[in-house]
Amino acid sequence: MSDVFKVIDLVTGYQPAAALVAAGRLGVYDCLVDGPLSASAVSDAISADAGATRALLDALVGVELLTADGSRYALTSAARRLASDGDLRLVAEKEAYFARVWLSLEDSVRTGVPQLAPWATRLATDPEQARSFLEALVVLAETTGPDLTSLIPTGSRVADLGGGLGAYAAPLAAAGHTVTLVDLPPVAAWAASVLPASVSVTAVDLLSPGAASTVGTASYDVALLSHLLHDLTDDDGATVLRVAHEVLAPGGRVVVFELPGDPPGAFGPLFDLMMHVETPGRARRLSELVALVEQAGFSNVHVSAKHPLPHGVVVGTR
Repeated sequence: MSDVFKVIDLVTGYQPAAALVAAGRLGVYDCLVDGPLSASAVSDAISADAGATRALLDALVGVELLTADGSRYALTSAARRLASDGDLRLVAEKEAYFARVWLSLEDSVRTGVPQLAPWATRLATDPEQARSFLEALVVLAETTGPDLTSLIPTGSRVADLGGGLGAYAAPLAAAGHTVTLVDLPPVAAWAASVLPASVSVTAVDLLSPGAASTVGTASYDVALLSHLLHDLTDDDGATVLRVAHEVLAPGGRVVVFELPGDPPGAFGPLFDLMMHVETPGRARRLSELVALVEQAGFSNVHVSAKHPLPHGVVVGTR
């Protein structure tokens, strides 16, 4: 492929994503759940223009979300998960929400200011979207997240700091650990409503004075910070890591999971750009994560060899 066509592919990259999301919102995946249909049958079912519906279906075949046998269209296994009750629908809507702020990426690069309101503000002003976002993160953790169980000693007392809706807390509790999930009050309330009773939930702002005493000073064997530091400035990240240090018993272990901004390839740098346009934080490189954990007072800080890029797992000792 020539360089020109590579550029054209890049500048039209929004089109498959838009087609995927539009199909979900129109009900295309839902009406094909029970079996293949013709384009006219789909357009009738979703009350849409026949010609445009056929073009949409053909585009979805082209990106391998649908298959076509003659004049009838059918779902692939991945497309079934984009139906209204599918888990990937949450991820698709999350990305559709964030896509609009990427149109102002140049402003964030020029000024260093993110396009979205702070997370605490979004929790207060748009709780429905905030919860959907957290639910999508659970799906991503379940489908693409690292297995951290090998880093958690048997029978550990685990503080899942900024644990959201429990993507890691629930499986750790199921594995026999004593788990406390810690998050902001609105998130903690949601987590308590969906997590098993074996997971304790503590509502606290980790950036507030006295957060460590609320969580429990020197009370845990492991402090887990999963997918959290990239949302924070260096100063706030250092504050949260100090909380982790304080809640650990001597000899306890901190486990930090992030998607680092390291090259090679585009994944890490694009994730870093995502943070700059959406949050006050950034996707730090592995060396920067190690330094941040060391500065919080942890020793024997190292990158887990069991979790290669794009995952970055940093472990340290209290």
